Amino acid sequence: MISANHGPAVRRANETPNPPKGNPMDVETRTRNGSMLSRVVSAIFGVIAIILILHIFFVMIGANADNGIVRTLSDLAGTLAWGFKHLFSNANIKVETFLNYGLAAVVYLAVGAVLHRLFRNVG
Repeated sequence: MISANHGPAVRRANETPNPPKGNPMDVETRTRNGSMLSRVVSAIFGVIAIILILHIFFVMIGANADNGIVRTLSDLAGTLAWGFKHLFSNANIKVETFLNYGLAAVVYLAVGAVLHRLFRNVG
């Protein structure tokens, strides 16, 4: 015959084996602050990569270089791609821009990802 007394087994399954010690709010706050810092770092490096990618896009489609938006993004991208601007040289300006600024964008994204992981748990 099957026993109908399953009460203690159900309670043991729902219990936590090692309850957290100390004030759980301290740990949660520390993690939340670290997460906020990592999100800010990710956002900054993401915006930098977007600026570089927009510059590549404008060069590829042949946007008017005299336009204020295109000129501003080009100036920003030139400043942000400081070490990569003349890394590769090619007769085709579109290929050269794609290689140099694209590599800069990839490096910024990689550095942002590494910093995100480092700051994620810092509090």
